[in-house]
Amino acid sequence: MRSAIPRARSRRTSAIVLSAVLAVSAFAATACSSSTSSGASMPSHGTLEQTQLRIGIPKGDIGALPIYTGVDKGYFKDQGVDVTIDDSYGSYQDALSALNAGKVDLVYDDYVHAILAQSTGAYRLQLVAEGYTAGDGSVQLVGKPTPTNVKSADQIKNVFNASGGFLVPTAGTNDANDAYTVPTIMLMTSLPDLANSLRIKADNSASHLKSLPAGGVVDKLTSGTDTNRAAVLAEPYYSVAMNNNQLINLLDLTRGSTQAMPMGGYFAKQDFAVTHPNLFKAFTGALNQAKDVTSQRATAMSEMQAHYGTMASSTVAASLSFGTFPTTVNVDRVSRVLTLMQGLDLAPYYNIDTMMPPDALRSGS
Repeated sequence: MRSAIPRARSRRTSAIVLSAVLAVSAFAATACSSSTSSGASMPSHGTLEQTQLRIGIPKGDIGALPIYTGVDKGYFKDQGVDVTIDDSYGSYQDALSALNAGKVDLVYDDYVHAILAQSTGAYRLQLVAEGYTAGDGSVQLVGKPTPTNVKSADQIKNVFNASGGFLVPTAGTNDANDAYTVPTIMLMTSLPDLANSLRIKADNSASHLKSLPAGGVVDKLTSGTDTNRAAVLAEPYYSVAMNNNQLINLLDLTRGSTQAMPMGGYFAKQDFAVTHPNLFKAFTGALNQAKDVTSQRATAMSEMQAHYGTMASSTVAASLSFGTFPTTVNVDRVSRVLTLMQGLDLAPYYNIDTMMPPDALRSGS
């Protein structure tokens, strides 16, 4: 009987040891399944409906910078998504047209263009992920230098009275809607109220706004001596322009009601988004990892220099005013764009929830 006690204890000890070994093994397996080759954690998602994802990006748009980071650092690959980037599009409208034609599965697009497309019924879009929010000083109204006794407000008033005096960056596709982008809406909303005369709305915008491709705005403004012209410049075009010392700031458009303004997001066709939930869950998981890393200035600068060509020299990259890359979709935040558009008679009332993803948040939620 005495010899049975040690054997029983031995069996109990062995069982405990075995349980511990199995528990450690299970934990290790779980850890392996939730980590990636890049060292980042992988959110759980089901089987991908497809592994290929074609993304269309307007050339030179800083809001899409994390896409390049995600590809370069392997975040999308870790999620099983093979991302192909087409950044040859000269405009937001061109990117939307490519989405509609099935040439790409997802586009980075300016919120104004997407809202106009959705509210008029031209497209059925779903916002998959927010892209970029303007930072302090990242959108400016700039002009030619004038004699020192001319105040910026007076120069702006002269520009307002000149035909097509405000140059706004857009596509040049001869579509009237191309005149409107978030930076343009910021200008129309932020013009100083001089005797109630400086207010642009949809019905009189054509006489004040001249649309040009973003890269051509700087050339148009700097090539002549006319001081009755001013240009809306967002990053990185702003830093490119200001490094030539030929322009001055007239008005910071990242103040007041347009501070921290949502600029653009990632849109898919609604039908495609509904039938590919796991694909977009994997995509947004990797994109959020890329956004966190791109929020570090050193990474953002290196990615700019790697993918934005002559626009991102070391001097320009060092002077960029970066905004932020939200990792959630907040309905109230995006609705700010629609509210400003409606105040300018640019958009009808419609329920913006029709383009929001199922997991979109509201302030306070």
